[in-house]
Amino acid sequence: MVAQYNNPKSSRYGPTEVSEVFEISLGSTSVEYKRHAMYAPSEWLYEIASSVLSLGITITIACIFWYMDNKPMSDWSGPISLSATIAILTTAYSAAVMHGVSQFIGQLKWRCFKVGPQKLSNFEVFDAATRGVWGSILLLTTLKWNLATIGALITILRLTYAPFTQQVVLLEERDIVSPDPSAAFGYSHQYYRELVGGMSNSRFGSVPQDPNMQSAIVQALYGTNATTTPFNCPGACRWPGSYLTLSFKSNCKNVTQETLRSEHCNGTQYQARCNMTTPGRLLLSTRYDFTEYGTSHVMNATSMLNSFGEALPDTFPEITRFAIYRSTPDHNYQPENINITECSLSLSSSHLNGAKANGSDFSFETVQEIDFSHGDIPWQFTTDDGLSGYLYTNQSQVGTINVPPLKIGYTDIVALENFLTSPTIVTEWVEGNFENENVGLTAALTGDIDINERFNSMASRMTDYLRNGPNAQLGLGERVRSVAFIVIRWPYYALPVLTEVLAIVFTVSTVLSNRGCHIPLWKSLALAALACQHDRHLRVLQSTVKDIEELQKAAGKTAARLQ
Repeated sequence: MVAQYNNPKSSRYGPTEVSEVFEISLGSTSVEYKRHAMYAPSEWLYEIASSVLSLGITITIACIFWYMDNKPMSDWSGPISLSATIAILTTAYSAAVMHGVSQFIGQLKWRCFKVGPQKLSNFEVFDAATRGVWGSILLLTTLKWNLATIGALITILRLTYAPFTQQVVLLEERDIVSPDPSAAFGYSHQYYRELVGGMSNSRFGSVPQDPNMQSAIVQALYGTNATTTPFNCPGACRWPGSYLTLSFKSNCKNVTQETLRSEHCNGTQYQARCNMTTPGRLLLSTRYDFTEYGTSHVMNATSMLNSFGEALPDTFPEITRFAIYRSTPDHNYQPENINITECSLSLSSSHLNGAKANGSDFSFETVQEIDFSHGDIPWQFTTDDGLSGYLYTNQSQVGTINVPPLKIGYTDIVALENFLTSPTIVTEWVEGNFENENVGLTAALTGDIDINERFNSMASRMTDYLRNGPNAQLGLGERVRSVAFIVIRWPYYALPVLTEVLAIVFTVSTVLSNRGCHIPLWKSLALAALACQHDRHLRVLQSTVKDIEELQKAAGKTAARLQ
């Protein structure tokens, strides 16, 4: 077309003259449609290639999913991340599949117009469907469904290809366990200090004290925050095995009524000294002076061990017994709210299971106490080491638990007993006009302190010291690392696969249907529409061009402009 305009100085456009585009001969109308080989560039070579490429991309993505399913993210060794790889492949798929689909829809519009007269506006609907989703929606909603309908569906469904493919991949945190020699905690089968340098005539009262054991006792009785149980763990660890360790245990009970029934006082109602005995035969003494003073705290302790060289008592493995008297003197120093508690400290052993650590936290899944008091594991005493004899048990079986030989130095027990029965523990506190001399750890257990909790804490701290003390053994564990694993959710890949199946069906159906009829292969070529002639009598557009190559050659030799 040649376009001519009026004088540019004029404010209005003049009439446009239209001339024929193709004035050269396009050949006789008797020329039949020339069919090329299907793999020829003038036929379906590029469309078939794009369809094969889209199929290959779909299979490639599926192979990647299959390879990475239930594997850690670190197993992906590609130059770019897995998500970026999938994004590139899905983008390439969209481009490849739409190249073929748009050409197929473009060709099917000629078939539609070959079947019978169509509204010329339908031509525009087909053309719009080759370019995007909106045109495909118009084709589905305004035209009668035909083979091109599949192409419109593919154009719409390919928008879901990328998001659904991305949705297939789920990152799931999983724990990876590997042996790690740096993951360790302590346990012990004995408490036996190698004491050297002592004088030959030393008595048991002069056995050197264990300062770390004393520190554990004092901190527990004062209720200071327990330090983290010593352990080593680079992050998160676990110990799948079970361990048995020598330990201490405590037991407390309220004996107020039983003890007060044994109370005997000397003096008057204004001034008296009272003595009472607990069920465990511990003596408690209190004093009272009207409006002057009154006892608020008394703590007594006694060793449950026999003299050196004698057989172990029937009460063993109980080693120490305590009695604590507490009251609140009124304004006249009369005792009120009297509470008397009796506690015991015994040797024991603990079966530790399911040790685990995370950061600064360390705990056991279960701690099962092996009770020696029932005689299942008899303790024995030997003086084979002379003055530093020791207590021991032989290897034994308690239920399903294998108990290894246990050993504790007799001098170590004696040193512990010396401290627990010393004035540090055996104390008295008198309120009022009284000079207190035997203070010790009085402040730790006065008032409404939970005695049972403090003594349990004391036994636990003493056990922790044994597990990490001079005879500690190391329990080696495993390091637990949280690793991102790839989980493939195959159902999400069903829609992308369906899209590709439709694309293959659409490709095969279009190629075969076009090969089986006498329709020129024009695809989405716009030149074919320009080469049509309008028959006013038949009210149709007709074309004499049968070969796409002929049409392209003619277009290459023809000039046109809008006039």
